Amino acid sequence: MRSRHDSEWSPTWPPRRNATLARITVVVTVQDEPDYMRLAFSAHQPRHGRITVHPTPLAGNGPYLAHDVVRALGKHLPLPDDDHGLPTWATHTNHSWRITAAWILTLGIRHLTICRAHRLSTGQWGQLLALSARTGIHLTLLCNGPLPRQPFHLLDTIEHTLLDDRHAAAAHWRTPTSLPETAGYPWWRHRAPFPPRDDELQFRMPPQPLNPHVCAFTPSSAPPGPIPPLPLPGPHQDHLHPHITHISDRIHTRIAHPAHAACAALAALTGYSSRQIKALHTQPGSGLPPLPAWTTVLMDAARQLAALRGHPDAPNPLSVPRWEHPEIDQALRACHLLPTPPDRRSRKRGTPTSMTAITHTLRGRPTPS
Repeated sequence: MRSRHDSEWSPTWPPRRNATLARITVVVTVQDEPDYMRLAFSAHQPRHGRITVHPTPLAGNGPYLAHDVVRALGKHLPLPDDDHGLPTWATHTNHSWRITAAWILTLGIRHLTICRAHRLSTGQWGQLLALSARTGIHLTLLCNGPLPRQPFHLLDTIEHTLLDDRHAAAAHWRTPTSLPETAGYPWWRHRAPFPPRDDELQFRMPPQPLNPHVCAFTPSSAPPGPIPPLPLPGPHQDHLHPHITHISDRIHTRIAHPAHAACAALAALTGYSSRQIKALHTQPGSGLPPLPAWTTVLMDAARQLAALRGHPDAPNPLSVPRWEHPEIDQALRACHLLPTPPDRRSRKRGTPTSMTAITHTLRGRPTPS
């Protein structure tokens, strides 16, 4: 039986298991010529599976580079405030890189360019090489200064291409006219303002159902197949229907964790709580109601993340630990989605309401003579 330690992916170099690296290209401009940066950013075309990342200056080691890549994919972490800091996963390096890899695999990213790679640490170079080995992307490292000695030694044992000529770099970054668009959901078209505006409309989610149905997830041991495109729920089924586009934009833009984003989508469409979503695979029933097409990429990314975390055969990839439920609530608040109180019918029969109890008490109280 396969153990989790053997199947869990770690963003370290060299990889634990044999992996086939995609081509690695290093572009060097010792004088930091601005033309190279313009060429690199002209290659940022997410609809063709190509993104360019400018790392946060002076961010140091840790998960920050992974966050920069996630933001280049159109995903954002919630802003910390006085009441809520960053989610726990955002402070963990391995978790952050697994989330980055899950989105890259799901969104069909084929080429990743990292600018100012000469300022990255040896550990960050190793994380990028491990990401390339796991996802198969073509990694391009733009060094806007002299090549660093220690990180560059990582490339001694793998095939790579070194470019130090502007014309060669332009040819490398030129987007082929016949390059197809990435398959699946057009995630790059869904943009919500970030940070959220203070005067933004807030939407109320549906009430929590009394008996959630089971959700039929595809095991991640096989390549996740797309969910068939389904029509949006009609106004008679979901009172949020007139605003569903705004809600989907916010979820795709403001929730970087794939499983949390999928949970938020289910909550917005069905009213399920995090506890109900966690128990979906143990509840009897015939399945969830039809989900709209914009949830497809979220469900697929959650399956990819489950595989990267070492449990691809989990019956419910949205079964997040209980200690992450407050982080899902934080993500819902970032999308300005308000929970609906539980339905009054959920109260146990025979238990009087507060008003009934008060009336009964007043009626049973003897009146003074």
